[in-house]
Formats: sequence, C-alpha cells, structure tokens
Amino acid sequence: MIKTEDLRDRILYYLDPEVREVFDIGYYIISSGGKGVRPLLTLMVCEALKGDVERAVPLAVGIEYVHVASLLHDDVVDGAQTRRGKKSANLVFGNQACVLTGDYMYAKALYLYSKFGTLETIEVLSDAVMKMSQGQLMELRNLGKIIDEETYFKIIDYKTGALFGACMAVGALMAGREDHWDFYRIGILAGRAFQLVDDALDYHGEEERLGKPTGLDLREGKCTYPLISVLPKLTKDQKAFFFKGEYEKLRKIVLEYGGVERTEKRAMEELNKVLEFVEPFDQEGRLRDLFTKMVRREF
Repeated sequence: MIKTEDLRDRILYYLDPEVREVFDIGYYIISSGGKGVRPLLTLMVCEALKGDVERAVPLAVGIEYVHVASLLHDDVVDGAQTRRGKKSANLVFGNQACVLTGDYMYAKALYLYSKFGTLETIEVLSDAVMKMSQGQLMELRNLGKIIDEETYFKIIDYKTGALFGACMAVGALMAGREDHWDFYRIGILAGRAFQLVDDALDYHGEEERLGKPTGLDLREGKCTYPLISVLPKLTKDQKAFFFKGEYEKLRKIVLEYGGVERTEKRAMEELNKVLEFVEPFDQEGRLRDLFTKMVRREF
C-alpha cells in the first residue's frame, strides 16, 4: 500500500497546471493537514479485493481533487473564514481565483479518469459529482429552516456520502468487481457516519482541534442531526431560538438533551452496516480500522 506522504506527493504531482496560481491554491489547501481519507479508502478497497493498487493511484488522486474542489467552492458559497485551522483559501487568494481553481480540479479529475480509468469509473465519479452539487443546493435551500430527518439524510448522503460511495466503487472496479454499485451504496453509509460525527463535533468539539469555531453550523442556519434528534423534547420557545439567532442557548439545550450522544449512536449504527459489508474481504482489518477511526474521532 502506498504511504500517506507518498500519496500526497502524487496529488501535488498530477495537479500540474500551467498557471502558477492554480498550484499555489491547490498546495495551500492540500498541504494544510486534511485527513486524506477518500483517496486512502479508494486504494484500500482495491487492495483488499486483490486489485492493482498502483493502477488505481491516479483515480484516487482524482477523487481527492473532486473533494478539494468542493471545499474551495463551498467556502466561497458559505463565505468561510477558516479551513483546517488557518485562513480559508478564498480569504487568502480571493473568491474568483478559488472558484476557477476548483473548476480546474474537477476537470483534472475527469482527465485522469479518462486516461487511467474506464467508462464505468467515469460514470461513478460523474454520478457522485452530480449528487454533491445537488446536495449543496438542497442544503442552501433549507438554510434557516428546521428540517426533518429524511431531508437531512438526503442532504448528507448527496453532499458527503456520494463521494465516499465513489471511493469504494472505484476501488472495486479497479479490482475487477462487477458489483461496484453495491460498494457505492455502502460507501454512502460510510459517508453518512462520517458526516454525523462531523455534525456532533460542531456541537461539542474543541475549536483548536477542529480548525474552525464550534457551533458554526447553527450560526449558518443549518439544522443538523443533533438538533433534529431532540426536536420532540423542545418547547415552542426553545425551537424559536433557532429562528431568533440565539444559537448558543440552543446549542447548550441540545447538549443537555443528549443530541450529541444520539448522533454518535446513529453514526455507530451506520458504521456497523459498513463493517458487516467489508468483513468478508477485509482479511487484515485495515478497512475496519479506517472506518472506525473515521467515526471515533475528535476532529
């Protein structure tokens, strides 16, 4: 298996733009300490299924480009101030440059897939990108609204889960599996568990470790699972805190009513479905360890 630091070198190597600013922005966000879970997952699924890991590397890199592009675009849309503990790229380089760099990364990902992948891998990645865009739009459409569980899961399954689905499906395809859409669906559940934990950390995590302020989702008008899970316990006046902008009061109530614990429990339920799926071919337990770390994390 390729080492994490070697994979990061490949991510920077394949970027290869003619315009220096594209590389500078890419380097700024790629080297800022991201977890690198998605490309690793792609390669680990391929390896567990006895595929050619080296052949899958450019496709794993392409998935990371899609992820980074989505971060660049999201930070512009959200007007973000920080990302991974430092100033967001849009603050440093400007909105226009970041949007265009994100466009370049999407195009580079598709280029890598057309050169090193197959029609099936292109189909998988394209499906994920379409879902991600729609998930972001659904989230934007529901800002400032209290949403139900069904709407929440559709948003996160598209916004976050779809790319995890692509990781697993592409890894399976590069190992010659024909049931890659089954891997895609399980990857969506892995992404769901990942996002649930992310949403829980927004309520109770340490800002220094998160690299962003705690309670940011509420301040941006996002109704996530910790709040949704305790809605039946809230009075009308308590729910009104969400619409009045009294976010810190609401965050403390959600913590008091066990919203974080309910969210972490739901994440574990999704994780168990994923672990059950990978167990037959995860002989060395590396996928189990990766998924477990994704869910039992503190940042």
